[in-house]
Amino acid sequence: MKTAFLFVLFVGLIIRLILVGNSGFEADISFWKSWGLAAIDHGIVWTSLNTNINYPPGFIYVLWLMAKIYSIFADPHDYYNFWQLNNFWFLLASKSIAIVFDTVIAILIYWFFSQKKKLESLGVFVAKLPPSLPLILASIFYLNPVVIIDSALWGQVESLGIFFTLAAVILLFYRRPLLATFIFAVGPMLKLQNIIFIPIYFIFLWRYFGYKTVVKGIAIFVLVFFITVLPFIFANQMNQVLFLLTVNSDYFPWLSLNAHNLWWIVANAKGMTTTDKVTVLGILNAKRVGLFLFSSSYFLACLLAYLKPTARNFLLALTFAIFSFFLFTTQSHERYSYPIVVLLLFLYPFLVNHRSTTKDKRPIAVIYFWLLYFFFTVNIFFNIHTGLILNYPNNGIGVLSAITSPTLTIANSYFSILLYFLLYPYIFSQISILILPVIIIIILSFLALSHASYFIYGKVSLTSFRPIIIRQDYASLQVNKAVESWAGWKKWSRLSNNYYYYRKGFGTHANSNLTFDINRKFSYLSTDFGVDTEAPTEASVVFQIWGDGKLLFESKKMGRFDFPGSVKVKVSGVKYLGLTVTDAGDGINSDHADWFNPVLYK
Repeated sequence: MKTAFLFVLFVGLIIRLILVGNSGFEADISFWKSWGLAAIDHGIVWTSLNTNINYPPGFIYVLWLMAKIYSIFADPHDYYNFWQLNNFWFLLASKSIAIVFDTVIAILIYWFFSQKKKLESLGVFVAKLPPSLPLILASIFYLNPVVIIDSALWGQVESLGIFFTLAAVILLFYRRPLLATFIFAVGPMLKLQNIIFIPIYFIFLWRYFGYKTVVKGIAIFVLVFFITVLPFIFANQMNQVLFLLTVNSDYFPWLSLNAHNLWWIVANAKGMTTTDKVTVLGILNAKRVGLFLFSSSYFLACLLAYLKPTARNFLLALTFAIFSFFLFTTQSHERYSYPIVVLLLFLYPFLVNHRSTTKDKRPIAVIYFWLLYFFFTVNIFFNIHTGLILNYPNNGIGVLSAITSPTLTIANSYFSILLYFLLYPYIFSQISILILPVIIIIILSFLALSHASYFIYGKVSLTSFRPIIIRQDYASLQVNKAVESWAGWKKWSRLSNNYYYYRKGFGTHANSNLTFDINRKFSYLSTDFGVDTEAPTEASVVFQIWGDGKLLFESKKMGRFDFPGSVKVKVSGVKYLGLTVTDAGDGINSDHADWFNPVLYK
């Protein structure tokens, strides 16, 4: 069997080497070049401060390694060759890291499922497992088209991110929780999506090993964090670490980043051009609805890990959580469902050969699992391939590219939702089905509470809405703070006019335009407005209110010492409400302008 496994590794490597020369997702490869070159020339901290990198701090070490590997074969400062799209040596250097981790995970699968005594202790009925199972599972992973397209064709590093979680899980099964946590903590510092696993990991740690182990684990997690960011500590740049860890929270404010999920359907296959601040349910925008749907589903995963803390349920909770994240959150990438094709393989013997699985149900369980796994593979592969060819049509598979259409991508999104519900039997075979109506009640309660002000008081602060359009000639929009607060916490200042302070509102700067989707739910807008106290004396602005492109109100020219104005404007039937501040025709210098206490009335 070892010979057969080595042959599988050989075939898989040959396939990957054939695909390495494809320029893949060219933007990602170009970023790897830019950031990697900066890292070897100027260091980790400089790269984070002087490039547009939006990955966590630990990934900069990986970029440094990519550039160092490339420098073995060619000169990275030979810019003409270095920046060629078909630069084979850089494609090899950058893709080799993910390919190595593809291989390591395949070896890990083969080794782990060869440990029959350990599997037996974890609840697997080993006597019914085929002797070739380690080879079968490792081969399915290593030759899986999802795994191959991500690393060898696209040039992404999902296998790098998931490896640390897998290694930690196995170490937990071998009752090495502290070493497991040390390795697990590396994952989120490389791929931020791994933070999805953190709560479930520590819940399982608590239930499996006790709270003292959790305390030690948290200490180790913090230690790994500080080891990773040591260069930033020495450079007194911990603010930049916080930036790198939070920059992606609204970096791509779209419904879907080519992920075939719920929001791709809502966007009618235009997820990359539809803002996630659009109002979709009552007065709630898509991002808030998505976060709550995800939180509800994640709560179910946490309950599973807490109520039944077995190896099976731990793996299942991780699987369910990451797919829920992919399916329900806005701004989700097409690659975020990648871990499913790995985690499901680890789940296989627990799902179909568990001691609790009766003899007559075993064949059905096997068929159900492999159909589910096949469907997930097709679903995820098609999604990743579509994301690739939408940006680079010539870099995909010709036949598949030819049949790909918006209609087919929407169908695949519905298929994703179906696959989500097909995971439910695994969950509710472990915990009571009565938990499901409880979660539904929680969802309905959230919706009711979110609309309480609207239905009970007939009014809602406009600050509870996120603008779908923000344009501003200086600084950035501040909610419930003056515009100069954009410079950092040391500059935070309350909204005010002539030292009269307001708790709520928008701090902006001419020229600015804020557009809100109020979804025709309101009759009036009431707001005060004026120049902020922090503005220099030469400030002068004009305030305008727009409804669906029609001017509803325009103020007089207002200066630094003018008292705030006040207006109540009819907005019945208005979907898009615009708040505009102009420079009054004399330039934007010093024009710090505020909308004070804007309130929408039912």
